[in-house]
Amino acid sequence: MPRTIVSCSPISEGVNRRFFQALEYLVSREVIPSYDAFYNMHELSAPRYREMRKTYGVTPNREASPSRYKNIEVEALFYLTARYSISARWLITGAGKMTTK
Repeated sequence: MPRTIVSCSPISEGVNRRFFQALEYLVSREVIPSYDAFYNMHELSAPRYREMRKTYGVTPNREASPSRYKNIEVEALFYLTARYSISARWLITGAGKMTTK
């Protein structure tokens, strides 16, 4: 079955950016040792998220071509909110505080 190409909406772009903001926050506070450690601990595709980070990360690489991946996987969002103090409300809507603590 052919893959459907989905364009990225402003809502998806916001969630993608907040996901990488939250990872940056966790790495900077040494809650997790690195981005790759998060991907490996939760069996996420490191190449996928490295590519997405170039487009949606805290300091995106403007010279890089846009990511072919348009959305963060639900599993990645789940791990970020269930195992760390990241607010699901903030992650999805941008409302409120980043952390639940």
